[in-house]
Amino acid sequence: MIRSLPVALLKVFLVFLFVVASDYALAKRLDVTVGWTKPPYVIEQGDTGFEIELIRAIFKQMGYQLNFIYLPFGRSYDLVKLGKVDVGMTLSSKLDISPAKFSEPYIIYQNVAISLKGRGISIEEISELQRYSIVGFQNANFILGEQYSKAVQSSPFYVELPEQKKQVEMLLKGRTDVVVMDVNIFNYLSKEFLGKSHMENVDVHKIFPTNPYRLGFLDDSLRQDFDRHWQKFRNTEQYQLLLQQYDFLQ
Repeated sequence: MIRSLPVALLKVFLVFLFVVASDYALAKRLDVTVGWTKPPYVIEQGDTGFEIELIRAIFKQMGYQLNFIYLPFGRSYDLVKLGKVDVGMTLSSKLDISPAKFSEPYIIYQNVAISLKGRGISIEEISELQRYSIVGFQNANFILGEQYSKAVQSSPFYVELPEQKKQVEMLLKGRTDVVVMDVNIFNYLSKEFLGKSHMENVDVHKIFPTNPYRLGFLDDSLRQDFDRHWQKFRNTEQYQLLLQQYDFLQ
């Protein structure tokens, strides 16, 4: 009896491995393109970040595992159109991906102007930015439109930085009046810089339209399945916990 116990345990362990391996094999694998690291949305190290974990959770419920492929922003459009990948993340419906199709919006980015409280800065319109020194994100002059481009041309100081941590640092150290960036990126990076949230100490000027983003699919049945699961997932406790985990501002 005693001698047979290890054999019995071994058999149980082997059965367990077989079940796990079978489940793993049954889960279909999809190649998904995603832009480079942009915390808190995308964190390449460890395949984490709010957007990554959101998509992974939805596809897991659909019975899929995801292989994330990190690319420069914009490359996903061509790869989805050509069918080189199964899914493209963070795509704008303003651009054409036919014959592929877009999902319903699954995430919204919100670019804003941010200033420190106590500076007496009031910004109601994009044109009013011209009164202040501004640090924008890379390519903001192109992405945010003609009205923004005209305003920053008249600004006493304007620069765009590829490293958004520098934007946050310059604002917190009083080296610029305003930073222009996504509100959740600012919230995440300011906590990283100070060790706690800094939102109560800043004024957030919502002068830009929101930017809804979608997934791109060449397989239309897969797209429809995703949309159905996304509608259900957004009403779950799991989704609320994910929002809380990343202190996500909506």
